Formats: sequence, structure tokens, C-alpha cells
Amino acid sequence: MTIRELIDSLDEQLQRVQNLEKSEKMTAYMKGKFAFYGVYADYRNAIQREWFQLVKQHEPDLWSLVRELWEKDEREFQMVAVDLLKKRPKKQYQIDDWEQFDWIITQKSWWDTVDLIASNAVGTYFRLFPEMRDQVISQWRKSDDFWLNRTCLIFQLKYKDTVDFELLTSLIEDFKWNQEFFIQKAIGWSLREYSKVNPEAVRHYLASSGLKGLAQREASKYLY
Repeated sequence: MTIRELIDSLDEQLQRVQNLEKSEKMTAYMKGKFAFYGVYADYRNAIQREWFQLVKQHEPDLWSLVRELWEKDEREFQMVAVDLLKKRPKKQYQIDDWEQFDWIITQKSWWDTVDLIASNAVGTYFRLFPEMRDQVISQWRKSDDFWLNRTCLIFQLKYKDTVDFELLTSLIEDFKWNQEFFIQKAIGWSLREYSKVNPEAVRHYLASSGLKGLAQREASKYLY
């Protein structure tokens, strides 16, 4: 099957279980940014499990498939693409994947896709290719796109006690003056996660960081 045939097959299955009432609610929840078929998560997960087997059988180029899914209007296709990336075997990662991540993070950007890509695929990528981390993060932290900035802050969310706290705090120092909600939330979220394994380090940093409001509240959630 071609990539187009694979996506048409997925489209047909999603349309069979579309729900207009749910679609309207989903669109409203996402502030009207995306169209939805209104497919319940359980139904989508069941459909994509079978579809992933079809993809595995026909072995299309991963990023070509992901980009085609990203071009579809309904948000369900982007969520399928994200889950496809999450399931990607580590041995399939390539050193130039960061260019694809850059593209996907900055297209149809919202927290529902960016956060999963950042904390899963991007986090895995930097573990596999640590020599690329500083180069890529240097570009993304200087970007005018705050979703790339947010990715810098949250790609280590699942690193637990292997978080590079020096890098994280240097990024926070760059972005703590940015009042964009998703940046302040990411600052607090990243510190909150690290506080689960090293509360003293986070407590010490907060004492002199000058963080306020949302970032401070999120960061200190498990400390007091």
C-alpha cells in the first residue's frame, strides 16, 4: 500500500465512528483551532492499533507518513502521528531527526501534540544522540517560536535523576521573563517533575530564582 492508501484506510475507519456532538465539544475545548471527527480516545486507540500493524507490514517512510498525517484537517490524524512517533523503536532514530522535530513542533502547534513530542520523541532523541543536544537546543532556545522554547524546557520531563539541572536552570533563566502562559507553565512543570527526585535542588533554586506566579506555584507543588 502507498502512503495515500494507508491514510485513506485510516480515514475511512475514523469516519465510521465520528461523533458530531463530540466533535463540536473537542473543537471548542481547543479554542476552535482544529477540526475533529469527534472520535472517542478508546475508539481511536483501537483503530490505530490495527492500523499500526498495517503500517508495519508495508514499511512506508516514517517521516513522509507523519507529514501526510499532519496535513490532514482533523486533529485525530495528528494524534495518530504522535502516537506513531512514540512507538518508534530506538534503533530507527536517525541523527538528522531533529530537523523533522523542528518542523512538526512548529506546524499546527498546540500543547496536545507538542508536549507529547517533546517529552517522548525529542527526549529519546537527545539520549540517543547526546552530541546533538547542545547544538539543537542552542537554536531552539533562540527561536521566536515559543513552542520550540517550550520543548527546550520540557524534553527532560521523563529523565528523572538524569536531568541535566544546570542546563534546565540556564534555560529557565533565559525564559523566566517571558510571560507567555505556555512558557511559564513549562518552567513550573519541569521543576515540579525534577522535585520528585531532587527536592532540595529545586528548593534551593527557587529560593533565589525570582520566579513568581504560575511558574512558582507549579514548581513548588510537591515541596511544601
